[in-house]
Amino acid sequence: MKEKKHFLPDRLAVYGGLGLLLVLGLCALLLRQDFSAWERRSLTGLPQNLSLNNWTLNEDLEDELSDQVPGRRYLVNLYAEAQVLTGRAQQLEAWPQGDSFLEPPVSGSAEQAKRRVSQMKELAGEIPCLFLVPPSGGIRRMNGMPALVRIVYAEEEELYEAVTQDERFVPVSLFFSAMLSSEPPLPDQLYYRTDHHWTLEGAYRAYRAFCKKAGLEPASLSDFTLTEYQPFLGTTYSRSGLPFAKADTIRCAEPAWPVRLSVPAEGIETDHLIFPEEAQTYDGYAVYLKGNHGLLEIRSPEAETGETLVVFKDSFANCFLPFLTKHYARIIAADARYMEGSFRDVLESAGADRILYLYSLDSLVNDTAITRKLR
Repeated sequence: MKEKKHFLPDRLAVYGGLGLLLVLGLCALLLRQDFSAWERRSLTGLPQNLSLNNWTLNEDLEDELSDQVPGRRYLVNLYAEAQVLTGRAQQLEAWPQGDSFLEPPVSGSAEQAKRRVSQMKELAGEIPCLFLVPPSGGIRRMNGMPALVRIVYAEEEELYEAVTQDERFVPVSLFFSAMLSSEPPLPDQLYYRTDHHWTLEGAYRAYRAFCKKAGLEPASLSDFTLTEYQPFLGTTYSRSGLPFAKADTIRCAEPAWPVRLSVPAEGIETDHLIFPEEAQTYDGYAVYLKGNHGLLEIRSPEAETGETLVVFKDSFANCFLPFLTKHYARIIAADARYMEGSFRDVLESAGADRILYLYSLDSLVNDTAITRKLR
């Protein structure tokens, strides 16, 4: 007699799988979020045009479901830890290195970056201009890296040296090698462990380097009101996907003299440059200047000169600008990523006496927004 087959286990597996997909889909729809604070990014939304004729529909739905799946953070953490344990940490968006997290090495065309620098100098014309480009945290930490990782950051260092050879560049790397004064108010930590930005100590050393190049007498840190905010977990840590990190402390320097910050596009008008309430938000770095803005103005009526300084910048300048209020009565700062108009529009409306280009190496080499604003 032919033995009767039992299909119940197979059916249970099929129905169970379909049920699980249905539950996950409902959770993605009913419990969905628009923003991930721990990743600091907007999550993928539902496709706007749900059409079966749209060849990207499956991919769009997969992106939506992967961003909204319940327990997603733990799954991301598990994946990141697996990459580290199997020796593939370099496949992550940010690399763990000891108790720090590093951005992957900057790559790009040195010749293209030099052409961009030439355009910036041409834009300045007869207006005196300087460039300030901090070396990355990866370059700074090369000595403690495994040989294979050190090689790729050595390539970034070569790119940095090639791009910053022009005489108008402030030689920041030389000033990062040792303390510049006898006052020891800050730890010797030049970059955050969990973020790609320089710390107040790093920015202050760069400021002293800038003053030497510009022929200015630098202010002492004792001339500022120093404050601390913790814990701070930066964007580099968020992009790593790893669950644990030793938190940083944000240190700030508020000018002790009168200043006035104006961001007309956002209705900001205030007499301080540090915003303590931002320290406990998902973007703690916004404690400086309340974050990034397309165009802002800082007035300092007691500055040493009555000059107007125009700063074309990225976010590295946010903790740097308070130092400059000692020397310039008016500072106009423009960020190509968020501003309207062109760089030339800013110069013509500001009446600039001097120009400072302050960009990270990655921005200077690869940010296409700068190229658009230079045209």
